[in-house]
Amino acid sequence: MKRSSIVLRCLVLVYVMALLGLPLFFVFQQAFSHGWAALWAALHDHAMGLAIVLTMKVALLAVPLNVVFGIGVSLWIVRRPSWLSHVVDVIIDVPLAISPIIVGLILELAYAQSGWFGSTFARLGWKVMFSLPGIVLASIFVSLPLVSRQVIPLLREVGDHQEQTAATLGAKPTRIFFTITLRSIAWTAAYGVTLTLARVIGEYGAVLIVSGNIALVTQTLTLNIGANFENFNAYQGFVGALLLAMVSVMVLVFIGVARHRMERKRHDSFA
Repeated sequence: MKRSSIVLRCLVLVYVMALLGLPLFFVFQQAFSHGWAALWAALHDHAMGLAIVLTMKVALLAVPLNVVFGIGVSLWIVRRPSWLSHVVDVIIDVPLAISPIIVGLILELAYAQSGWFGSTFARLGWKVMFSLPGIVLASIFVSLPLVSRQVIPLLREVGDHQEQTAATLGAKPTRIFFTITLRSIAWTAAYGVTLTLARVIGEYGAVLIVSGNIALVTQTLTLNIGANFENFNAYQGFVGALLLAMVSVMVLVFIGVARHRMERKRHDSFA
């Protein structure tokens, strides 16, 4: 192995450890610094418990909706190309190009009680902003392209030869989707789902605007962590950060498995 290659790998490892490894180690060290009894008590904090429950509700609503949208729009863009699908292909990347704070402001302008659509919802007795629906909308918005951006390239690589063959043999579109299309994109979609889940549970900026950050009511786990640090309750904040870090590590492990399966599947399909 060349010396330049060894030096480059060492630089990469140092860079990754400085940006990710050391901060993660610091979070774990701080969370366990007061012993198991203090950690156990912090995990049973009432405000953090409610924040975890709210985060789980948001994830259970936002992630499946984005998965259905991501797979559906991917099939439309790849299998039914048109000028409109090309426009949609560009538009769904907007959440990646603008700040989450701007996303929150846009949603507030649109769905606040005096907003463009919020006044209509208010007359119907529906409250969007500073409640669960607003948080779900913000979470969906910021994670909108994460599934489709994984599925679209694979659909283009795989092609539609198997689907056309099945249609020629008399298979219905629903059966073709579940037996051929979905099986071919399963691990790629799973990769997009994990990215979406990680983005939803870790979102801060957009959720901060649309939720109002009301303790015990509209405070997600990320907002609860921020509030603890702002209120000089650093240890409770580190415990919340520990939970998010552990979830992130599990998501990363699943992403690694999914990526390995994707690469092996692509290799087998072109072998």
